[in-house]
Amino acid sequence: MENDNRAGPEVMTDLLDQTFDLSNLVALRATVAAHADAAGLPSRRVGELVLLVHELASNSVRHGGGQGRLRMWTTAGALHSEVSDDGPGLSEHRYGAEDSPPLDSVGGRGIWLVRELCDRVDWHSGPAGTVVTVIVNFG
Repeated sequence: MENDNRAGPEVMTDLLDQTFDLSNLVALRATVAAHADAAGLPSRRVGELVLLVHELASNSVRHGGGQGRLRMWTTAGALHSEVSDDGPGLSEHRYGAEDSPPLDSVGGRGIWLVRELCDRVDWHSGPAGTVVTVIVNFG
C-alpha cells in the first residue's frame, strides 16, 4: 500500500480472520454478509462480495488443499477480503485471463466472475499456496 505522508497513514479496521473448509463454507457466506453489512457496504455490494468470497473459498477447498483462511478489513472507502490457501498454486494463465470462458467450458467461471464483480483484485500464487485479495469500494 502506498502511503501519502501529507494525508497521514491509511487507517485499517480488521473485521474478520477465520479459517474454513468444506464443512463451514455455507456458514462462511453468512459470516461475510454480516461483517460486510455491519461495515456499511451497500446491500447490492454485500451480495456481490458474498459471491466473490464464496467462489474463492470454494476454489481453495477444491484446488488448494481442502482448507483456507479468510481475512477481511476496511480502509477508507473500501472493503478488502483476502482468501489464502496452502495448495500447489495457480499457473499465471489461469488468473491472468480476462476474457469470459467459452459457453461450453466446464469450469473457469469463478476467476472470471471475481474479475467482473470486484473493483480490484490482486493474485499471488506459487508452490507454497495462493493469496487472492479482492477490493470492493463502498461507493
